[in-house]
Order: sequence, then C-alpha cells, then structure tokens
Amino acid sequence: MQEPVLEVRNLKTYIPTERGVVKAVDGVSFRLYPGETLGVVGESGCGKSMTALSIMGLVPRPGRIVDGEIRLLGHNLVGMPERELRRWRGNRMAMIFQDPLATLNPVLRVGTQVTESIRIHYGHAFPETGPGGRGRLKAWLADPLGVRRRQAAWERAVAMLEKVGIPAPAERMQAYPHQLSGGMRQRVMIAIALSCNPALLLADEPTTALDVTIQAQILELMRALQEELGTSILLITHDFGVVSEVCHRVMVMYAGKVVEAGPLERILEQPLHPYTQGLLASIPRVGDRRHRIKPVEGTVPELHDLPTGCSFCPRCPWADARCAAADPPLRELAPGHQVACHKAEAAQGKVGA
Repeated sequence: MQEPVLEVRNLKTYIPTERGVVKAVDGVSFRLYPGETLGVVGESGCGKSMTALSIMGLVPRPGRIVDGEIRLLGHNLVGMPERELRRWRGNRMAMIFQDPLATLNPVLRVGTQVTESIRIHYGHAFPETGPGGRGRLKAWLADPLGVRRRQAAWERAVAMLEKVGIPAPAERMQAYPHQLSGGMRQRVMIAIALSCNPALLLADEPTTALDVTIQAQILELMRALQEELGTSILLITHDFGVVSEVCHRVMVMYAGKVVEAGPLERILEQPLHPYTQGLLASIPRVGDRRHRIKPVEGTVPELHDLPTGCSFCPRCPWADARCAAADPPLRELAPGHQVACHKAEAAQGKVGA
C-alpha cells in the first residue's frame, strides 16, 4: 500500500467574528496518494477553498487552525514555524488560485513572477546548513552575485512556459499580466505552481471564467503534466463536469464538513447522500430531452449559526426527527465510499435496486 502524499486528520479551521465563530472547516479528514487527483465539490461557502488555504498555511486572520493534523510527505504542517513553512510553499506544495488576474502582480513582468520561486527554492538564494547544506553553501559562495542562479532560473522559467503551451515563451516573459488572455494567465499560474516540481498541487477553481474550449485545454494540460511529473492534485470545483474529466476520487463538502467521499465512478453512479444527489440532478444533460434540471432547494446555512443535528436537514427531502436531533457521522458503507447520512443505508438499497 502506497503512503499518502497528503493526509489530513480532523482538520478544524475557525474564524471568530462579531456574529459568532465561523466553523469554516469542521473536522475534515482525507488522504491523497501519489499521482492521484481528488476532486473537492460543493456550493460556495462549503469550506472547499478554506481547506486548501489551511493546507498552505494561508488562513486569513483572525482565522486559525484550532485542531487536527496536516501531514505532507510525513511532516505535520500544523504548528510549523512560518520560516520553515515558507520552504515548503512553492517547493513541495503549490497552489493555483481562482483568479489569475487578481493573483498575479500587475506591475511585475511575467518572467519576474515565474522565476521567483525557482530562485528561492532551486537557486538556493540563502545558504543552508544540515544534510546537503555544505554543497549548497559552496555553490552559493562561488556565485555571490547570483548571476548563474538568475540565468538558470530564467532558462527554467522559459522552459516551463513552453511546457504549459505558451507560444514564444521568451517573449511572454517580458509581458505584463494584463497583456495576456485569460487562458494565457492561467497557464502562467500553472507554470509558476509546477516550476519546482511540487509533490502536491492545490487547484482552486482553475477553469473559472474561461470559455469551454480553453477550459478543456487547461484540464488536458493539467492531466498531461500530472502524468509527466507524478504530482498529486487536490482540485476544488463546483462543476461535476470538470470532476468527471480529471479526477480519480471525489469528496463532497457541505457546511465545512465532508458529507460523502469515494471513487469517481461510484459517486457519479451511486450517490448516497441527498446533497450529492441534488448536485448531480442540477446538471443539464445534452441530448436528453426528458431530463429536467432539479436545483437543490434552499441555501447553505450561515457557518456561525448552524442548525442542530445534520447541517443539511433544513434542505433535505429525506429529513426526519432523528436528522434534526443528531449530526450523522461519516461512515464507510462500501470499500472506499464514505457517507454522512442517517438514511444512507436506505438510499443504498434503492440505488442498487
């Protein structure tokens, strides 16, 4: 059995506000294995992005991780000093944010931004001590002005832009973000994230605001690069269509918790949680005139004022008194298939019939 690249155990990230404590991530646990893509699905406000930010150690203040573990390559990132955590970001883990135009620095050229993490992590901009540090220190002393490091970083950055499909990469290195199209900017973000060959890539809605053609190209690019580099990907999206294209497993989140998780085929064909069923029923089907889109009624509850019992109870067509009284635990009802619902066994019988 392979060791997981990422293992999250009972992660809780809370944000204190004037209206109460927002439980943005409330007891989330999962594993991600080498070369695997895990899709995290749910409506806005379900805790998907906050889970990724917690892993990166970028939870906005005054929010903080109050409990749990985040083990990347066997190392617990929770409580790790910021100085050490910076050595992991961009190197062993990287993130593609939702809006590249807002994420990229508008006053810096593309080349400067792509080479930054390469110079820091691959160029050894600062001498290190410990195992392997002596050789890096020797190389650093031999190149005190960093000329060779900058040149090597520039060449690698050009190669990365070419790898992600940007034409004339050397020329694009001199461009500013606003001079590139949306698809080009997203490719630049992918190049930055993968420039140091991270073991873990967190992709937060990487195809949002892109047209269908460019979206397909970006997904194909991510799949090809994953096969080449062996990177594990945590893909955050609200689109099951995207999930079905690139993911191996799916984790459905609601109100800061995991309500269902399992292999892609099983989740698509045999969803056992009413929320998952509702999300799938809201997807249009091309060519099926008999299919009618059925949106999930209601809205996601305020995370500082969650209802007692199951958080999905007010919107659930199956809910009864037990659902309103007790929050269901996440249980494994089939190999690798976990569900948090009191009525899951009954649903399993209906789906399998």
